[in-house]
Amino acid sequence: MTTNVIEESACLNCGQLLTGPYCAGCGQKRLPSDLTLRELLHETTHELAHWDGKIPATLNALFFTPGLLTLDFLAGRRARWLLPLRLYLICSIAYFLSGAMVETITHRSARDMAEITITNPDGTKDLSPEGRKELEEGWPARVFGMDRLERAVANPAQLNHEIQLILPKAMFLMLPLFATLTRVAWRKKQPLYPAHLYLALHLHAAWFGAMTIQTLVEGFLPFTVVEAIAGLAAFAYIVWYGLLTVRRVFNDSWPVTLAKVLGVSIVYGLFMVVMSLALLGLVLLRM
Repeated sequence: MTTNVIEESACLNCGQLLTGPYCAGCGQKRLPSDLTLRELLHETTHELAHWDGKIPATLNALFFTPGLLTLDFLAGRRARWLLPLRLYLICSIAYFLSGAMVETITHRSARDMAEITITNPDGTKDLSPEGRKELEEGWPARVFGMDRLERAVANPAQLNHEIQLILPKAMFLMLPLFATLTRVAWRKKQPLYPAHLYLALHLHAAWFGAMTIQTLVEGFLPFTVVEAIAGLAAFAYIVWYGLLTVRRVFNDSWPVTLAKVLGVSIVYGLFMVVMSLALLGLVLLRM
């Protein structure tokens, strides 16, 4: 009898005496050890859909109030928001899965990451012996091998698939670089590097969200006008969001903000080009 009372009033995770619905020692919610299937499904869907209200609240703040999440994290107001890394992962995964969902439902390619064509010097696509010899002597064939280039040309779907597998990791590795660039530009306003990582995670999460919507709209409404509007809207949102976020976080004047954002964008864009070429080279080596 005494044993049952202790089990019911003690945390099943750490053994500390429970005084409410959550353990004061480890924070675990008070739950019976033998969950029914109904309770298990309820707990699982609650965690995914609600997460104590953090997911909808954080996404709403992320997309519609630029800079709020970063400012709150820098000020120590963090309990009500998802962690920046978790938020980034949610938005980036949604973006990369959106293309796969479109392709599964519509049986059309949602986005072509790369395409390689091999032609003769005169532009014809049926390689002549002279054209093949010239290509074999060029640096792409010497670095990657002529056989890999020909496989990439013959299998564009595989090429894009391989790139989409590596791209999420490559984009994640670009985050520290972006944070470094913003730290250089705004080091007097915010010298601490982690603050710039928070900013990088929040910015890229919002940008992935915009590109997710763009992918879905263009995938399910494959009309030229719709695609053009969706592309322009996503680009406008990304630019507007980035400018407003750094303006609010670093509190610079608009002329200074525009100048610094332009500089960071140019350098970051150059690194993105280098990353894209390196990514393409890595994929060719794997084919």
